[in-house]
Formats: sequence, C-alpha cells, structure tokens
Amino acid sequence: MSNLKQRFLLVSDMHYTTDEKKLPDAKPSAAAGDAFGKTQSEKVQKIYNDIMRENERSKLDAVLVLGDLSIDDYDFRNLPFNFCKKFKNEVMDRLPCPAYALPGNHDSYTNDIWKDVMGYDRRYSVEAGDSVFIMDDSFSNVPANPKNPASGSPFTPTNAEFLSAELEKHSGKRIFLCSHYFNYTKDDLSLSNECRTLIENNSDIALVFYGHTHVSNVCHRLGKTLVDIGGYGYSGQFIDGRYEFNIFDESWAWGYQILEIYDDMIKTYHVTTDNTYVAANGVFDIEESVKDEIILR
Repeated sequence: MSNLKQRFLLVSDMHYTTDEKKLPDAKPSAAAGDAFGKTQSEKVQKIYNDIMRENERSKLDAVLVLGDLSIDDYDFRNLPFNFCKKFKNEVMDRLPCPAYALPGNHDSYTNDIWKDVMGYDRRYSVEAGDSVFIMDDSFSNVPANPKNPASGSPFTPTNAEFLSAELEKHSGKRIFLCSHYFNYTKDDLSLSNECRTLIENNSDIALVFYGHTHVSNVCHRLGKTLVDIGGYGYSGQFIDGRYEFNIFDESWAWGYQILEIYDDMIKTYHVTTDNTYVAANGVFDIEESVKDEIILR
C-alpha cells in the first residue's frame, strides 16, 4: 500500500475586493460587491473554511495561492485597503500550515510593495521536503497596464534566466512549476525557444500548475501535464453591450486542487466545493465533487 508523504492544496483567483460599488476617489471593479449571494468577506471566509475542512480530512503540508488574491489593479483602482494584504491576514496567516502566494494580473503591485506585504519577492521558489515549487511571475510588467488598467498588468512570458537558475539550483528534486497563467492555447505557450527547451527537456518538472481562467482543465504540452486549477472567481457574459459578472455556469463553480506525494506516485485532482450560487440567471446548488484525477508513477 502506498504511503502518503506530502499533501498540498493549490488555490487561485479569489478576487477579494470591496463590497462598495462607488467610493470617493476610487474606481471599484465592476465585479465588486455581492459574489453569487455572498459578501466579499463571506466569500473569503468560505475559502478559509474549505481549506480548513481539507486539512481536517488529511493534514496539509502547505497551501500555494496562484494569484489574483485581489482586484486591486494597483495603481489604478486606488481602493481604501490593500486586499492582497487583507487576504493574507484573513486566510493565509490563520492556516495551520505554511502558505505562499504569487501575484496575478490584478495584484499588480511593484516588487517592493509585494515584498513588504508578503515577505518575499514576486518570483521565487519554495522547498517543501523533497518537493520544490517554482513560483513564476507571469505578470511582472507592473503596475496596471495604462492601456487597459481594469485588467491589471499585462501577461509577460516566463523569464528564461530565472527558470534556468531555479532548475539548476534544484536539480534532481521533484519540481512543480507554478504560475498565475501559462498561455497554453498558443502553440508556443508564449514562451521563448529557450524556455520551451528548458521545460521540455527537464525531467525534474513533474507537473505545471496555473490559474487565471477560473475554469479547471488539464492539457498536455511540451511533454508535461498542465493543470488549470480553477478558483473562486466570477463568471460572466456580455449582455446588452455590458459585461455582467453575476451569471453562473457550472464550469465556473468554485474549487481548488489537491496534490499528494506518495512513496511510489504523485496524485493530483480538482475538488469542486459545495456551494449555493445565487445568480442573475437562477439559484444553483452544487455538491462537492472530485474530477480530473492524474496519477504519475
């Protein structure tokens, strides 16, 4: 019987922001306020409760947060609070295990501000026993994009120098490459030739994890399995020329990724958490479920 050695939870896209639609001198996101029948703080409390419930099932060694902790879009929104910091204080710092985050496009703080809040750079690696998580920064061109500030900072491909150095530093260990986003829909994954070669030829990289799309998914590129971990974001669609964030579809149901390390295998799967969604298109009761189990030996 396989012996469970390590257990991790990966989560993304909580999009913590204000409940106020209008604020003096600020520009709240159109997604601010009610999140499918929950206030912003109630949504974040649910994320905490879901993680704690998973930890009670079986102890977690660490939690990895893969970006878009907020919709701060620094320095465009000018909100009264740093919601990245609020998420860290209200969730990450309260967990019974270490928690690490990387920034998403909406967490478009400079490295100095990010480091002041989190205690580490926007781009770094985490060692957890025999496992290493390379936490890449795929939205490093900060602050918010002046041409489209409501989307935060623009996508920036993986930095080859950083990736090469981290792979060399942790050579021979079990490596998980994490980013807020890998643009795998393009044949080249928006990577340089050097990065493509590094990923494809490195057998230490066991899995690639990312978020950003809000929809969990699995695909295969460059000889690796890429796992979109979904998240706790909003769904939406264009209605009468306006993007509405209160439209629910089951593919957008909130959830997280579990990664388990055994003596003789690696297992990962997506957990859709139980929740009732009160949306513009109806009320939806979603039961907890597990899907897309992957086993690597």
